[in-house]
Amino acid sequence: MSGRSLRTWLVWTLVGASIALASAGCFLIPSAPRPDPNAPLAGPAPYVEDCQLCHASPVAAHYAMSLHTTKGIRCGQCHTPGGHPNFTQPIRDGKCGGCHQPQYQESLVSTHFATRALMALDHDPAARKALRGESFTAPAPGGGRRFVGDSSSGELGGRLCAACHYDEHRLDLAVVRRDGFCTSCHGARPGHFDFPVAEGTNRCLQCHVRVGETVTGQVVNSHRFAKPGAEGSGQ
Repeated sequence: MSGRSLRTWLVWTLVGASIALASAGCFLIPSAPRPDPNAPLAGPAPYVEDCQLCHASPVAAHYAMSLHTTKGIRCGQCHTPGGHPNFTQPIRDGKCGGCHQPQYQESLVSTHFATRALMALDHDPAARKALRGESFTAPAPGGGRRFVGDSSSGELGGRLCAACHYDEHRLDLAVVRRDGFCTSCHGARPGHFDFPVAEGTNRCLQCHVRVGETVTGQVVNSHRFAKPGAEGSGQ
């Protein structure tokens, strides 16, 4: 055998031996053990939300009608699980503001927020339950009613969002659109409206919430509830 042929033979022999050893290693090296499907989980427990098992009716049934449900928002994103069933952090306006920041900021500069009644709510489940029965409002010193905030939450404590949108977990516009919603606090004011509206609707929203339209016809609303022409001042 010539020198060149010998070198070629050695090269191919070494290549073949390397491949054979690598292939054999796949069978000789033990694989990682399979996890026991019945073994307890390591690390933090996964968050599994089954609130409807206990709160099927009416809470879950009503919440299924809300826009929040269609957006995939779950109970635990608004209700802090700590201290269940008496949540240590009840829903305040600031919780709603996490997603609805423009509306929240507008409500903070409104007269409704500035004149809210401050009550001890966060650590008093009975007081919160009673407040729901009063549509999240309290008697005002000069007559009528006013919105409510928690006295322990500082300058930002409020329940204005719930007063207008709660509707037993439906969280929509049905409450604030009801005829008499605003006049139950501000009085009927006969002759105050000079334009026709649909029967059973809240006429106040036409001037004190609706502030205009875009060029495409989209309605622009404000949560300042201001006098027409004073939307930027909160008056």
